[in-house]
Amino acid sequence: MEREQSLKAHFTPDTKNIVIALDHQKITISRSEFFQFAPYWIKSSEKDLYPVIWTTTNNVSHPVRHNPEKGALLYERYIYEINKTIVFRVIDPDKDLGVFSMWHNQARISAYWELEGEKEKHLEYIKKNLNDPHLLPALLEINGEPAGYFEFYWVKEDRLGPYYDSSDFDRGFHFLIGERKFLGLKNTDAVLKSVVHFLFLDDPRTLKVMAEPRSDNKKVLKYVDSFPVWRRVKEFDFPHKRAVLLECTRERLFTGAHL
Repeated sequence: MEREQSLKAHFTPDTKNIVIALDHQKITISRSEFFQFAPYWIKSSEKDLYPVIWTTTNNVSHPVRHNPEKGALLYERYIYEINKTIVFRVIDPDKDLGVFSMWHNQARISAYWELEGEKEKHLEYIKKNLNDPHLLPALLEINGEPAGYFEFYWVKEDRLGPYYDSSDFDRGFHFLIGERKFLGLKNTDAVLKSVVHFLFLDDPRTLKVMAEPRSDNKKVLKYVDSFPVWRRVKEFDFPHKRAVLLECTRERLFTGAHL
């Protein structure tokens, strides 16, 4: 733990490499290597890799998925640029239903998520997601405060899977920032960088993270166009929306000084 905290303290935003003394020798650690060392960032106990066993869902063959329990801590990272700590944990309806329901009854959120309604409706939605092996519903906390909601999913058995040549361990996500105090470009940048960081560390077999925002979501698309790890693949039509397919690769994230 002491060495971990020391390394994190030295890898400030402009640091490309550090040299440490280990067993009477000096070792150079690059920024890319440091941020790929999962135990520093991944906090769940579910991180041992399972052997791959295939199953079929809706005529799609995919690996069996293993999700942690509700409330489990997934990821934690201090972000120097905003002086805040970002945490993802699996949503717990006993603790989080009130804030989840409040967020979805905000007009700016319901316009995209279309989940406005009573707490009973939202409780049913959360429970359904917790029981869906292809989906990991998570609460975002910033400095210990509930800030947003994320759905991390495996693309292969998701509705997105048929729209491109998806691989077994591709991941995707949907998200909302529920608290206005955590909006803004700097916070959004820190959160979305943490998302892809988490998804690539959660399983080292994940080589791509995909996203499919609505084609008219100008704020999200303006952000991804400014962040070189993302690439627009194409526009396409879901039954319920016109979307833009976005791709972030493991190589692009970790070979640049993006984290």
